[in-house]
Amino acid sequence: MPSRASKGETPQFSAIRASLLTALIDRLEASNESAQPILNRIGLSPAQLSDPYGFIPMPQFVAFLEGASASVKDPVLGARIGAGLKAGDMGPLGIVLSLSESIQVGISRFVRYTNALQSGTQSQWIQVDDQWVFSYRLTDSRIWPRRQDAEFSLASLIQVVRDNFGRGWSPQEVHFEHSESEDPAFLVKFFRCPVLFRQPINRLFVRQSDCSAVVRTEDPHLLATLERHVADLISPGKEADSLAQAVTAIVEVNLGLAPVSVERIAQAFGFSPRTLQRKLAFEGTTLRHLVEMTRRQKAEKMLAMPGTRVNQVAMALGYGDATAFWRAYRDWTGAPPSEARPPAGT
Repeated sequence: MPSRASKGETPQFSAIRASLLTALIDRLEASNESAQPILNRIGLSPAQLSDPYGFIPMPQFVAFLEGASASVKDPVLGARIGAGLKAGDMGPLGIVLSLSESIQVGISRFVRYTNALQSGTQSQWIQVDDQWVFSYRLTDSRIWPRRQDAEFSLASLIQVVRDNFGRGWSPQEVHFEHSESEDPAFLVKFFRCPVLFRQPINRLFVRQSDCSAVVRTEDPHLLATLERHVADLISPGKEADSLAQAVTAIVEVNLGLAPVSVERIAQAFGFSPRTLQRKLAFEGTTLRHLVEMTRRQKAEKMLAMPGTRVNQVAMALGYGDATAFWRAYRDWTGAPPSEARPPAGT
């Protein structure tokens, strides 16, 4: 991989900007832990980190976090590092967030530009009834384990929000797709809310009233300058997600929270239900197929985690009861979900 990437050049692989990894390395080494052995082990050279606008393959970024956690024997290292991140460590995206008039506006901008700039991840910020829900995932399901990346990503976002909108702010609830660590107490203490594991996607929930309050008057000239800078980094030829991909992302956020109906999904895109169905048909799919495909993929991932119960999966995926999930899983695979769970002790 070239050690430098020109501004705006979109890589042909799942990747993240080098500036974020260097910020993590700085945080790790500030605690007297050397990052170099981990970088050597995963095959990252100093040249790859020298350009903040260069790209680091996402598998190596995730491997660095997992390797650092194992090296220092800290199962929540990603969250600890995220809890110390500042807006500037996120580059212009973090600064745009920090200068926004409200949490709702700031996270909206953060999500829009992150999805445009960064390949390999998908974030959403959508309203579900009287809540706003932020979700985050790596798009490549083969990258696993990825606990540290998920906990780092949600912790760093919350820390930047607290630094710039109120130190006492907390979400209502936090969900992670992975299983709980040996000691999740740090996460509960940091997030200051219930933390649930073995969920369909990494997400946090915020009361609408807690994120809509205006806390500052925006500087329109400064924000315009920063947003132009971000726009300069976005490749004009970057391929947009298909509608099916975008719908799947919305389905993931809603799983277990609200009925995934054609009316609800169409509303999220500003379409009529009929228009949504027609556009999906043009891409050769249906909402029902996308929902079933998403549920199956999530179910297989969750059932592969030792200790996961069938009724946990059914509830997380929005089924009325375990029997309904059992039937759906048998229709997908020809076998009951109990056969997908790893043997006890593995």
